[in-house]
Amino acid sequence: MTARGPLTAADLVGTWRLRSWVAEADDGDQHPMGDPPEGVLVYTPDGTMITTIGRADRSPIDGGDMLAGPDAQRLDAFTSFIAYSGTFAVEDGDVVHDVTMSLFPNWIGTRQRRHVALSDDGRHLELSADPFVLRGRLSVQRLRWERVGG
Repeated sequence: MTARGPLTAADLVGTWRLRSWVAEADDGDQHPMGDPPEGVLVYTPDGTMITTIGRADRSPIDGGDMLAGPDAQRLDAFTSFIAYSGTFAVEDGDVVHDVTMSLFPNWIGTRQRRHVALSDDGRHLELSADPFVLRGRLSVQRLRWERVGG
């Protein structure tokens, strides 16, 4: 990633495919959703954002009922998937997601700030967050995305 002009919301509009997610900590790097993970991030011109991220090898839940099934399988499904949506704005070179819906209820009503590095050609995007606890480790989350289509 190289430096470019000031980031605008229009620079982010489009659909992005997740290419990697690394949790960087003092005790080493981890891949919270495997390597490679699956994920989609969408920014719309009207300021809406939505993202879904999961492990590529997620197992089905016995019985096929999305709201029932064995507790262990439902727990695995929850811990191997992230989804949230809301609105977004660019502030001081960062993108801020104002969360209105989330699989993780604690994020509803919060502002999730992500530091942005966008390639000069606008095809590659890196979003990172200040350190926070994930799976019991204080780490910096670094997600790399690639623009889908033109």
